[in-house]
Amino acid sequence: MKQKRTMNLREIVVMAFISAVFGVLYLIWIFLGQMVTGVLGPVGGGLMAGFWIMAPIVCALIIQKPGAALFAELIAAGTEVMVGSVNAGSVLILGVTQGLGAEIIFAMFRYRSFKMPVLMLAGMAGTFASFVTQFAMYGYSQYASIVVWLMLGTMLLSGILLAGWASHYLTFALARTGVLHNFAIGKSEYQRNKQEPAS
Repeated sequence: MKQKRTMNLREIVVMAFISAVFGVLYLIWIFLGQMVTGVLGPVGGGLMAGFWIMAPIVCALIIQKPGAALFAELIAAGTEVMVGSVNAGSVLILGVTQGLGAEIIFAMFRYRSFKMPVLMLAGMAGTFASFVTQFAMYGYSQYASIVVWLMLGTMLLSGILLAGWASHYLTFALARTGVLHNFAIGKSEYQRNKQEPAS
């Protein structure tokens, strides 16, 4: 039976809840990011960038339908603004570009592959979109070229590790508890376990 490509109410509610939780965590992560940047400079601060791409990847992996990544990041950004972000405009703009960056990758694979390499690629795309947006908004051109390239490199690395690998690990850890058995990720995990030979 062909899977419906539109999200149902249950998926929307779960996506909104998860994204809202990440939105609160995003606000906390800002302070951690500022601390790391203060110690390691802008290049080191790039290592924190992938965390802001976790909401779209986690939600896309759970729901596996068009729009999940983009809408999840928009909800997370909106929540971040509502709970106290002082940079509402830039947060919402980044929410659009980061979510769109990840969404494009899933669309490229026609929402049929959510394996680790695809998640890592989506994480890289999200952090790259974030880099381009911040370059335009925050004047990264004032830095030396080598610093800019190193910032991009650490952000992409963070996209691979935090946004890609960590999101995969977190989501499958949650799926193994059984709470996601009614969602695409839960059903695929169930089928995988059925196919594995008993030890």
